[in-house]
Amino acid sequence: MSSQLNQSQTQALTNRLYTEIPVAGVWGPPGTGKTFVAATEATRAVTELDQRILVCAFQNSTVDQTLRYIVEMLKSRYGWSQDIVRRSIKRIGSIAKVAGDLIPHFSTNRNELTTARIVGTTLHSSYVPTGHRVLQQLSFDRIIMDESGQVTPEQAWIPLPLLGNADTARVTAYGDDIQLSPISPDLTPEKGVLRYMRTMNNTSVDMLNTTYRLNWPGIEMTSNVFYFGALRVPQEVRDRRLVLDEDTRNEPMSKAIRPENTLVYVGVSGREVEEGLSYDNHQQAMVIADLCSEFLRHGVDPSRISVIAAYRPHVRTINNVLDGTGIGCTTVHKMLGAENDIIILATTRSNSSRDLGFMTQPELLNVATSRQLMKLIIVGDAAETFAGGCRTSGRIYDFVTSHGSLLAIN
Repeated sequence: MSSQLNQSQTQALTNRLYTEIPVAGVWGPPGTGKTFVAATEATRAVTELDQRILVCAFQNSTVDQTLRYIVEMLKSRYGWSQDIVRRSIKRIGSIAKVAGDLIPHFSTNRNELTTARIVGTTLHSSYVPTGHRVLQQLSFDRIIMDESGQVTPEQAWIPLPLLGNADTARVTAYGDDIQLSPISPDLTPEKGVLRYMRTMNNTSVDMLNTTYRLNWPGIEMTSNVFYFGALRVPQEVRDRRLVLDEDTRNEPMSKAIRPENTLVYVGVSGREVEEGLSYDNHQQAMVIADLCSEFLRHGVDPSRISVIAAYRPHVRTINNVLDGTGIGCTTVHKMLGAENDIIILATTRSNSSRDLGFMTQPELLNVATSRQLMKLIIVGDAAETFAGGCRTSGRIYDFVTSHGSLLAIN
């Protein structure tokens, strides 16, 4: 991500800093820098408008990442000393869930929090139900809320009593409701606050449309399938490719690992095994292990490879076969906001009808197929589970068929 703002980022910040719209949104698709823009809004509101800012999000990790950007900006761009930054930026919540590098900013001292210019917290930690408030009501000029695609309107209300009642008070909701949506206690997807804002004619939402993550043709796939063709990419990102130590043309997995093949579907013949409410596939796991071995043999550091699977039994099996390689497998939800050079996505059905189960949600498929900087490999069955699993997975499969590479392993 460049330190210079692009056109859509500049427009979004101008609208949030210098217009009279009190509540608005910034829609940030994968790799478009929404957390960077949120941090820039916070620092400029403090330094240019002399405002007091509350930064909040659904997850601790997002709060911490936004504060990291803010700390760096205040030091490098505005010349604030370490001592001034420490006193000006505070973090509240559960100290056990705060990243180690931000512990110096953690505080429960009311005087320190009252004089801080920027306070970071999760939505739920911004209010203590017992009636004891760490933060004072009406004490902030601006609330910057990240992950608003995952936040229900009820959750978004939690920090609002902390906002002052002056005409200059502002709320900005950052997020992407086309990635993950809120999940209710009964596991039913709900509509997040950003989705409400985007579908209301009288609400202002700016879209960040330049991604610094996805190369070609992955950028076209994500843009066309999920974002109405609206995403753009700088040429240097579009042309980004993996570099391997040796030529791969005479190897069984050469088609899958070859740098120029940036989108690959590997069809695997293998029996799926029912595990609780979902399915596992040992043959698929072994193919993933072979792919990882080939990348390692060609000089790719294991830290540059991430494996994603939809269901926990499959995650466990894949981690067992990858044990000792330095490569790990995790769930789709845990990859939100993350990226890596090489992404290997393992897909299994979740029921006997052969559909993808909860992975039919477009938001989850978007996250799963938009984490890659250089290469995406989808490993699925050789039949119709992914191609016919749902409308969205079918569109992804069709795009890979026409713009990427297909490989079948018996």
